[in-house]
Parts: sequence; C-alpha cells; structure tokens
Amino acid sequence: MDRALTRTLGITGLVLLLGSGPGWAQGAPPLTTLSNTSYATTGGGSGALQQDTSGIGNTAFGDSALAANTTGSYNLASGFNALSKNTSGGANTASGVDALYSNTTGAENTASGFGALFSNTGGNYNTASGLAALYSNSTGNYNTASGYQALYSNTTGYNNTAHGFDALYGNTIGAANTASGLDALYYNAGGAYNTAFGDIAGSSNTSESYNTFVGYGADTASGKGYSNGTALGNGATLTASNSITLGNTAISRIYAEVTSITAISDRRRKQDIAPLGAELGLDFIAKLQPVSYRFNNGDATQRYGFIAQDLETALPAALRDTVETAPPEHGLALIERQDDPDRTYRVAYGELFAPIVKSIQEQQQQIAVMREQQEQIAAVRQEQQQQIAALLQQNADLKAEIAALRRSIDGIRVAHASAAR
Repeated sequence: MDRALTRTLGITGLVLLLGSGPGWAQGAPPLTTLSNTSYATTGGGSGALQQDTSGIGNTAFGDSALAANTTGSYNLASGFNALSKNTSGGANTASGVDALYSNTTGAENTASGFGALFSNTGGNYNTASGLAALYSNSTGNYNTASGYQALYSNTTGYNNTAHGFDALYGNTIGAANTASGLDALYYNAGGAYNTAFGDIAGSSNTSESYNTFVGYGADTASGKGYSNGTALGNGATLTASNSITLGNTAISRIYAEVTSITAISDRRRKQDIAPLGAELGLDFIAKLQPVSYRFNNGDATQRYGFIAQDLETALPAALRDTVETAPPEHGLALIERQDDPDRTYRVAYGELFAPIVKSIQEQQQQIAVMREQQEQIAAVRQEQQQQIAALLQQNADLKAEIAALRRSIDGIRVAHASAAR
C-alpha cells in the first residue's frame, strides 16, 4: 500500500481497508487518494474529501462525503453526499444521506438523518435530528429540530426549537419559537417568540407573535392575527389578543385555593379616567334580570347569573352600539361578542361591581334626601305643635278672662239689684 495514503487515512482507514473482512476487499467502493497529507484527516468512499488541501481533523465516510472541502476542519461526515459541498465550514457533524449537503461555510452544525439541514449554506450552531429536519435552512442560526421534517421550511429564522413530527414545519423567517408535539406550530411562517406544547398545538398560528399554546389542539382562531395570548388546555382557543383562554367549551369550573383574582389597578396604568355616569347607576341595575340556569354542555349544575343579551338590552343605546360594532380591545369589557362565526357573547361579571356601587351611592343619596325631608317635616310638625299648644293656651287664657268678666258682671248686677230695693 502507498505510504502517503496510509499516513493520510490513519488507523481508521486501515481498519476499513484491511480489517473489515472480504466485503471491503471485494465489494466496497474505491477510496480516493487524498491531496491533504496533514494529520487526523480520514476519508472512506468514492470522492470523499477529494478536494481537501489544508483542513485538519476531518472524517468522511460515504460517496462524495465532504467532497468539496478544502480548508474546513474538524468536520465529521457519514453518509452519501453528507457535507458534500462544504468548503471552509468547520466543526460540523453530518450523519445520513444528504445531511448538510449544501453547507459551504456554516460552522458547528449537527445534522442526523436523511436530508437533515440539506440546504444549509452559511448557518451556524444548528442541530437537526430526523429525516429532512431543518431541510430548507440556509443561513439561520441557533436552531434545534428533532423529528421528521421538523422546521422543514426554515430558511433564515433563528433561535427556534422544534421537537416532533412536522413541528414548526412552515416556519421560514420566524425567530425564537419553541414547538413540541406533532404538527405543533405547523403553519407558523414569520411569527416570533411563540411557544407550543402538545400535538397540533398552535397549528393555525402563521405570523402572530408572543403566543403560548399548551395542550392538545390548543390554538388561535385562524386568520385573526391575535398576539400575546395564552391558550391553556385541550382545545383551548384564543379569541382576542392580550388574553388568556382556559380550556375548551366543556370546561365548567375553575378551582383554586383563592377566592378572587388580584388585578392591577394602579392609576398610573390607566387613562381616560372619568366618574361613572348616572346611565350606569340605579336605573341600569333596576333593569337587570337575575336568572338561574344550567349550561347545555352536559354540566347539570344549577347556576345564578345573567343572560348577556338581557344585559345588553339594559345598557344605554350608545353602549349597545359599542357592543355590536367595536373592534376587539376597543369595545365594552362588561359584554363582548366573540370574533367567531356565532359572534358568541361573553360577560365579565367583575365589571358589574362599579355599576352596583354607583347604584348604591345613588340610593344613599336618595335616602339622605328623604331623611332631610323627613327631618324638615318633623321640624314643621314640631313647630305646628308648638303653635297649636300656644293657641290652646291662648284659648284657655281667653276662657279664663271671659269667666272672670262674667263673674264681674254678675257682681255688678247683684249690687244694682240690692240698691234698687
């Protein structure tokens, strides 16, 4: 055997040539003489490492593996066409047919599987495990894909993590997404900072960002553009931006050790602050129709509350128009109509506290007025009673004077009668 070739192939090449039995001697593809004679460069397979000139620490097994490499170092290629076009990229690991096939200058990538990171040219620090995982990636960096066609369409997106069959399949430029589960975030293309855990979780998300989906089929309403939302639970679906959906329509209870939710109410976080008008005071509360009811989702629990349509009827006309016509996040928090085919009504019961307090205040004002009127009436009655008492006293005095006059007259009469005799 040629000593230069022996030196180039090293121990591994000798094992393959001489120690692997008759298969190599009779049926194995021919080994190409390597132009690079530097240490720790090993090639096995037709065209493997055939262009290498100064790269060091490279290992290639398979036809055309690392075939175009010239200066790249510390690469490992195992499989037909693995890292075939790499020229100067270093510290890459490709295992599988066509793994990292197009890579030229990308560095520190790891691809395991048929066609994994196939299109990568200059992307760095990517990890792909699975058939066609990160297949279309060209220059995207810091991506991790595990599963059949995971992150398949990604081209320049970065910092994405996908685990599962077709997870983040459609992502092209979206960044910092995390998907775990079959078809999780499947259609996401440009959306960023999304998180999905569960089979088909977030599969309708396309360009929306900052959404979180946890649970089988947890998703967003297709084509609505909701962002910064959270859907938790089987089939939970976002219906608005900046919102949290807990569970699907079958959920009828939420259990917790606490009895209330503490909400931010800092004046510095609010704008357009104004006193509540009389239109949402006592007159509004008086129109409400409390009812008992049961949901028609199989839950037979008897409940007490209101019907959204009745609440809407009790509102002033201008607010009714707001409920019907306002876009999401610009309407009335008390009553909202969901952006779904049925325009489903939702009621925020907590929003009734302010009108109830307003109505109580109006009642207290009315009671205060009534008390003042009663006090005035009582004062008038007392004055009248005093006047009556004075009049009665005057009447008694007059009667006494009259009686005295009568006695005086009677005395005069008696005197005259005596004198006449």
